[in-house]
This record gives sequence, C-alpha cells and structure tokens, in this order.
Amino acid sequence: MVEKKDIEKLIIQNKKSTLKNHWNDVFIFNTTKYSGEIKPNELLIWRSVHFLRGAYPIFHLTFDQNGELNGIKTKNNPFYKLLNNISIGFFLLLPLVLLFTSEFKTAFIGIIGISVIGTLLHLVMSKAKKYETKILTDELKEAIENIERINNPELINKPKTELKKENIKEWTFMKILTRLLLYPFCLFILIFSITAFLPGAIFKSKTLGVFGIIVSLAYPFTDLIIIFRKNKNHS
Repeated sequence: MVEKKDIEKLIIQNKKSTLKNHWNDVFIFNTTKYSGEIKPNELLIWRSVHFLRGAYPIFHLTFDQNGELNGIKTKNNPFYKLLNNISIGFFLLLPLVLLFTSEFKTAFIGIIGISVIGTLLHLVMSKAKKYETKILTDELKEAIENIERINNPELINKPKTELKKENIKEWTFMKILTRLLLYPFCLFILIFSITAFLPGAIFKSKTLGVFGIIVSLAYPFTDLIIIFRKNKNHS
C-alpha cells in the first residue's frame, strides 16, 4: 500500500484549493506536478492542462487511520464551477433579452440558434474535459504506482502489461454514428452563421454569427485533435 507521507512528496507547490489559486493556475498554465493542499486525512492534488486550462479536476485522495491510501475521487475545481455557472446564466439570460428586444420571428430564430450553439459548446467541453481528465488520472495513477513499486521491491519485476492503462476506443459504433450526425450539423451551423454577414440575411446578429462560427468549428477541431493525439501516443 501507498502511504500519505509518500504521496505528499509529489506536491511541489503546497497551497490551498481556493478560487484565487485555481484562477492563477489557469492563466499561467501551471504544469507543476503537483500543486496541492495537505489535510490531516486527505490530499487535494491538481495541475492545469493544455487544452482546457480551467476544466482540470481536483483529485481528492483519502487515507485510513494508518495513513494508507483508500480512495481517489475527482471533483471540479472552484474556477471551473464559477465559469460553468456563468455560462449557464448567459445562455439562459440571452434568450430572454432577445424576446424583449427583438421581433418574434427574429427572437425565435435567435433562441433556436442559441440552443444549438449551447448544445454544441457543451459537447465540445464535455469531450475535451473527459479526454484531459483521463490523461491526468492515468498520470497520477502511474505516479502512485511508481511509489508503490519503490516501497515494495517485489513489484519491481512485475510485467508492464499488468499495469497497462485502460484505452478508450474512439471508433465504436456510437462514436462513429455521433460523428456522422454532428459533422454535417456543424457544417450547417457554420453556413448559417456565415449568412448573418451577407446582405438580406434572415438573422442579422453578427455577434451570434461569430459565436456560431467559432462553436461550429470547435467540435470537429477538438475531435480531430483528440484522435490525432491518441494515434500519436499509440504509434
């Protein structure tokens, strides 16, 4: 088993898990392995990631009375929680603004557009967050396994295959079906968003048009980047 005092050595920056500290880690891209908060029977460990700076998880490591590791849970950091609440509030408030400031037809089209863009953005964030969280989880598990192997010499010659990480397949039937549906849909949103800049457009909100272009490109780009990284790691 791995003891608390051993895992504490992984923490390079000892600091509290506060909104301010996570804010700083997001914007300075903290690759330190690891920042963390040391508590009597618990360790909070984290570090920011490449793609989604603010969506990294906090790993809560709990220990028994003998100081031995008995569980690892992941929770959202305070900055991500705040950002998520602001995003939800924005997507709820914007339709109300359109209803009270625009004609019914324009407001109706705008609300549909906002709903679609919000859904796509959620899919992009969820996929990227899941991917980055798995990378960080595997990374931490490997670090803990290395400590365990050092503390237990009999494990040093343990075959690598027994410690092989779980591989999430990207070409399952459901994922292929999802791509077949979402890629054309993103293309439709992209074309529709571009029309907002053309003369005689049905929907003339250039701000929402720009937002639609960004989000419609975000999903396929994120998906392709994740596939490329996985192929590169397994080659």
